[in-house]
Amino acid sequence: MITRFRLTFAALFIGSAILGAGAAAAADLRLPAAPPAQAASAALLSWAGPYFGVQAGYVSGRSEISLPATGEFHFVDPKGAIVGATAGFSAQWGRIVAGLEGDVNFVDARTTIDTGFAPTPAVTQLQSAVNWNSHLRGRIGYAFDRTLLFAAGGLAVAGVESKAFDNGIGAVASWSDTRIGWSIGAGGEFRFAPQASVRLEYLYDNYGSKTLAAQTVGATTFGARESRLDTHTVRAGVYWRF
Repeated sequence: MITRFRLTFAALFIGSAILGAGAAAAADLRLPAAPPAQAASAALLSWAGPYFGVQAGYVSGRSEISLPATGEFHFVDPKGAIVGATAGFSAQWGRIVAGLEGDVNFVDARTTIDTGFAPTPAVTQLQSAVNWNSHLRGRIGYAFDRTLLFAAGGLAVAGVESKAFDNGIGAVASWSDTRIGWSIGAGGEFRFAPQASVRLEYLYDNYGSKTLAAQTVGATTFGARESRLDTHTVRAGVYWRF
């Protein structure tokens, strides 16, 4: 009887051990818990708010001077450097960015051509120059996170100077005026720091035509003329947002 009890107890003990080991092995074989769901993608970088910047570039103009009295015309195309400052404000709706900006620039673009006949073509000359320009433009673009592609257009204003030289007698006629026209352009901007970006853009400015009145200097009369001007500008800048 005692022997049977001992055998039964031993069997129960061994069975319990086997069951415990099996449970432990099953626990070891359980699949690892699923990783937490990835965080939602970060919000789009904001291009909204006020900004200020400086820019520099190159201006190439087409200046046509024509004299209706004689049918004579010349291309006196000013070319040179430009440097200036820009301020603006943008709003943003998803990836669409739109706003208004203005700029003022110092321009050193000029050229002089000879209009005399051989053998002394430099006896008479024409000169055309752009001394400054400014823009007030609307801008709309599409943001690819750190990159913004945009188009812009609006008002263009420029300080223009035209001169005619008669070097044979030392007479010079000069016309200075402010031209008002329109501007259109496009470019790209890249955000290299949280509040700072670099921009590369192209602008086309058209100032139309203006009549320059006749002038008499000493014994020389410089006839009335038509001056037509447009410019192409490529410029790069650095901008800060607030």
